[in-house]
Amino acid sequence: MKNQRLINRLYGMILRVMFSGWHRLSVIQRRKRMRIYNSLTPINTNIEVKERRDNSVPVVCINLKEQREGVIFYLHGGAYVLGMTNNHINLCGKLAESMHAEVIAPKYRLAPDHPFPAALLDVVSVYKKLIAEKDNSLPLYLGGDSAGGGLALALLQEIRENGYRMPDKVFLISPWTDLTLTSDSVDQNAHLDPVLSPVGLKEDAKAYAGDYPLDNPRISPQFGSALGFPPILIQVGTNEILLDDARNFAQNAQSQQVFVKLSEWQGLFHVFQMFPMLPAADQAIAEINEFLSSD
Repeated sequence: MKNQRLINRLYGMILRVMFSGWHRLSVIQRRKRMRIYNSLTPINTNIEVKERRDNSVPVVCINLKEQREGVIFYLHGGAYVLGMTNNHINLCGKLAESMHAEVIAPKYRLAPDHPFPAALLDVVSVYKKLIAEKDNSLPLYLGGDSAGGGLALALLQEIRENGYRMPDKVFLISPWTDLTLTSDSVDQNAHLDPVLSPVGLKEDAKAYAGDYPLDNPRISPQFGSALGFPPILIQVGTNEILLDDARNFAQNAQSQQVFVKLSEWQGLFHVFQMFPMLPAADQAIAEINEFLSSD
């Protein structure tokens, strides 16, 4: 346990250096920086990655080289302004391996070039094609990290209101559910969070919302109804500025009789599940597997 805490702190220090001054960079500069980081992270060789286009939306399909027993529809994070990375693909590979599932991950359009509702329209389009083509007897799961977690909840609202097939279960990793950024943890955890900053996220929130209010339920699901949602697992680190995004959404959904398991990871940071050398990352993937597999 002591060694694990030391490893967590070491990773936090590394991330603090990597993301130092991040909030002062423009979106274009951050995208360039992410391409450099991405080049240092190869895609694991044990997963099969293919890209296709569904209704004009690029989609990454991640498979293991074995029989598939389910489908995970996964939405990547990046504050709605940054695209899918090799870290996202490797995380999806771990989920595919754990669940013996195919992972479908759309590359939705990004702000500020394409503000709301572009990303939501893209994921709805890909989801509709998925449920039209896939074997309905296979389990279907919905997941997402950070902004992708918030987008997953917006997608659930669209699924419910249009009568589409609901996913069987949902898992959210450090979801961004409130783009108004007015919860207590935004300021209280600012000195602890090595990845996110309130200043940077506020700019990204405005870029994504465009002409729409930040408390629009499709932009900030915290302000929407969760009625009829399937069971949800939420994982969040206690050092995140988005800690209250997870807590507040969980409380809101539970008040509407939605089953939510809120899993708080002490001393951990934003989307720690991406880091393969972290023991907690494997433990979190195992928790997701257990949640999705349980009756």
